[in-house]
Amino acid sequence: MEVCVTISESQKKRIDEWIRRSGRNQYGDAPETVYPGGNPLFSERSGALRDRYEYILSRHPELREDDR
Repeated sequence: MEVCVTISESQKKRIDEWIRRSGRNQYGDAPETVYPGGNPLFSERSGALRDRYEYILSRHPELREDDR
C-alpha cells in the first residue's frame, strides 16, 4: 500500500529551484538518466502513476524541509 504525502506549494517551489540549480532532469535525477518504459513515475506492476514530487522526495529525502 502506497502512502500519499501532502507536499506544499513552497516545498514544490524549493524542489523545482533545486532541480534548476543542480542541473538535474525533471525527476531530480542526472540529466542522462534513462528509465525503463521512459518514465520513472509509472509503475508497470500496478499500472499507476506516482506524483513527481513524491518520487523526488523518496530519492532525495534531504529536500524534505519543514515549512514552519
